[in-house]
Amino acid sequence: MTAAAMNKAEMYDVIDQHIAEIYDRAETQRDDVVLVKSLVGDKSARILEPFCGHGRMLIPLAEAGYKIMGLDLSDHLLQSLDERLRQLPSAVQARASFRKSDVIAEEWPTGFDVVILGANCFYELATAQEQEHCITAAASALVPGGHLYLDNNHMEGNLDPSWCTPGVQENAFPTGVCADGTRVRGTSETIWHDAAQRLVRFRRTVTITTPDGRVQKREWMQQKHPPSATEMSGWLRAHRFAVEALWGDRHRSPFGNASGRAIFWARRQ
Repeated sequence: MTAAAMNKAEMYDVIDQHIAEIYDRAETQRDDVVLVKSLVGDKSARILEPFCGHGRMLIPLAEAGYKIMGLDLSDHLLQSLDERLRQLPSAVQARASFRKSDVIAEEWPTGFDVVILGANCFYELATAQEQEHCITAAASALVPGGHLYLDNNHMEGNLDPSWCTPGVQENAFPTGVCADGTRVRGTSETIWHDAAQRLVRFRRTVTITTPDGRVQKREWMQQKHPPSATEMSGWLRAHRFAVEALWGDRHRSPFGNASGRAIFWARRQ
């Protein structure tokens, strides 16, 4: 199995219809939506959001008046997005669209004013090459002068020792008790790493216990490459982006190596 084959929709489809419910409990922040709205401003802007999931950012941006398209590979997250959109006013539905897409293997649609690569989406990808590919694809998707919002945790230097520790981490995502009583328990076991290349590989398992006592156990492999701010800056320059701002959090604090995040607002030249 290749690294690219590890990081596909099985990470989100592995627990079927329960994934959106557990994701909502784990990801409750809205400060990135507030920041994006303040940066984009003009309601006529056309927005593309790869890795849109079930619409945590897409829906509030459509509600705010923006025309936005989402891309994702997970059937269950997109089904949840569709169900959520159907509950909204017709005007909001008309501004929002989505399609199933492998953002690495397939071409992105074009003609957008803003591309959002948010919410640690680079952690969904196995290698630096796949991450840089998203910068390349974003450049092609944007009109000249369009903007890229890139928001990810960052790691400078070698892989942090905390990522290299062998053993099983209990209660890893996705873990939780769903409204119907289904219990989901996730674990993550570090099985390989390359500290110099900042690559780490995990064996992920999920145990699903339904209210009637049926138990299913599923397993898959995942690889991560925590990107550095230096890498991301280099990719942006290489693909003709001018970085207009770099912040260390979603409240526009100055960036430093100790910052938790590296948030870029970059214009396609």
